[in-house]
Amino acid sequence: MSAASKTIMAYGVYALGAGAGFLFIPNLILSTFGFETTTEHWVRIVAILTLGLGFYYIASARAEAEHFFKISAIGRTWFFAASTALCLIGVAPMKFILFGSVDLVSAAWTWWALRRDREGHH
Repeated sequence: MSAASKTIMAYGVYALGAGAGFLFIPNLILSTFGFETTTEHWVRIVAILTLGLGFYYIASARAEAEHFFKISAIGRTWFFAASTALCLIGVAPMKFILFGSVDLVSAAWTWWALRRDREGHH
């Protein structure tokens, strides 16, 4: 397994965990991070999507799908930028940047691993 695929696998496991958590115990997770609890169904809808993404990430890691690695790093960077913008314009609370930061850090890790793999390090 390449270094880049390991980063994608790790993100896939994170997505599965986050998706399952927000699907089954959303209010525990929300309150743990200082967000208001909710009875809205949207948090669970997003959780189902997140679980699906987790499966894509894990399957792509196992397949060594390098194009997916690159595109996902761009997508995770976009998520950070977009979530930060929502915070800065007052649509979302500033602590939402924490969730986007996970994506930015994991995207940087993937880019670093892709470079490392290209240089022949495993």
